[in-house]
Amino acid sequence: MKSLVQALCALIAFSLLAGCGSESATKLVPKAVLPKEGFSEKPKDFTVFNPKVDILFVIDNSGSMENVQQTLSRNAYLFADAMSKVSILDYHIGVISTDMELCGYFNRDNCGKLIGTPSFVSKTTPDLVNVLSRKMVLGTNGSATEEMFSPVMEALSLPLENTVNVGFHRQDAFLAVIFITDAKEQSKYSPQDFLQFLNTKKTDPSRVLAYGVIRKLAEENICRGMEDLDDKLENFLAIASNGDKSQKNILSLCLPDYGVKLAEFAKDIVRRSAGTVKLSRIPNVKTIKVTYGTQVIPNSATSGWVYQPSTNSILLSEGINWNYQGPGVGLSIDFEVVDVN
Repeated sequence: MKSLVQALCALIAFSLLAGCGSESATKLVPKAVLPKEGFSEKPKDFTVFNPKVDILFVIDNSGSMENVQQTLSRNAYLFADAMSKVSILDYHIGVISTDMELCGYFNRDNCGKLIGTPSFVSKTTPDLVNVLSRKMVLGTNGSATEEMFSPVMEALSLPLENTVNVGFHRQDAFLAVIFITDAKEQSKYSPQDFLQFLNTKKTDPSRVLAYGVIRKLAEENICRGMEDLDDKLENFLAIASNGDKSQKNILSLCLPDYGVKLAEFAKDIVRRSAGTVKLSRIPNVKTIKVTYGTQVIPNSATSGWVYQPSTNSILLSEGINWNYQGPGVGLSIDFEVVDVN
């Protein structure tokens, strides 16, 4: 009997322990934790656009150029005004002559030297128009052996680039060369040699622009002058990045209003150097925001910007009414990136 009671007690004790163990195990099982839904922010991109251009006038200073220089000087304000309409554009304008006659080893600094003081003008130059006007009147005592290519190469090379011409040419700027002459180009360099030199100054050949106010060979018999002509300079202007068979980068000295029309070159320089912003990534067009300091530039083909998918670029309209924001303020473009994967 005693052994039966002991067996029953052991059975009851085992049942109680088993029940307690079961309850304890239930309490230690953690509740299931549901993972949060996946979340990722759309990637964004931000571009700041600070366009620059260095403009070099190469003006013939031989005996036949007095009237041409005076015309250029009178109309310098039109060129400067066209350049200044786009507040974001940082420009330099310098002038050199075609006279290379006395360029020896000991007289090197006078060949390709920028004319006047200051050596070039910028958007911040006091009395900019008058300073530029004076620079365009070089006089007419220069050599009758006019060279257009050589002085440019001297101006943009050592030692001048780091001495008397220092600060004019910038590696990250467009370069525009404008020839003003009634004569043929008489340096030893070919159009191809000269273009190759200019292209070495830029990583992108499209950033080299060339223009000419010249006597055209085809007009030699109706646009008579004291100087002989050939097609060397016109051939160079045709192979420049902005040149073509239509010769839109050439103005004839036979035109009575070539001084006024020179401002059209300024507008073309502005359009090419400050009219297109290449984006590095593909944007969601609906999210594009373009600002200039505190000024919001609207999405408008006539007075703002448009997106060009074929080049992944923002095109800026000539009709933008820029509100000057002070020096160093660039154009900002903010957008969400399209996931192309």
